[in-house]
Amino acid sequence: MFQYVLKFIISALVIVLASEIAKRSTVLSAIIIALPLVSLLTFIWIYNESKDVVRIAKLSEEILYFGLATVPLFLILPYMLRNGYSFLIAMIFSCAASALSMLVVKYFFLKI
Repeated sequence: MFQYVLKFIISALVIVLASEIAKRSTVLSAIIIALPLVSLLTFIWIYNESKDVVRIAKLSEEILYFGLATVPLFLILPYMLRNGYSFLIAMIFSCAASALSMLVVKYFFLKI
């Protein structure tokens, strides 16, 4: 039980830290968010619990492909926001584009 609480606290701290820093510096926050902190924490949790390096290697490769599938979100969202679309519409459209990209990755590249 303690391990789950520790995971929760550390993971939550990363998100809170990034969002608080974003209030002061979007560049610094973007750097923190762009770091694969969640991936690294996940690798550490998996390794500590199972020592399964094959699983970590597979997960790392899948993260790479799905990470590339998020590019549409980061292209479409700022474009729409800068061109007067509402935040909600821009979020829905950019997330839908990323979801579609993830389906393409899943079915054509990873075959899972």
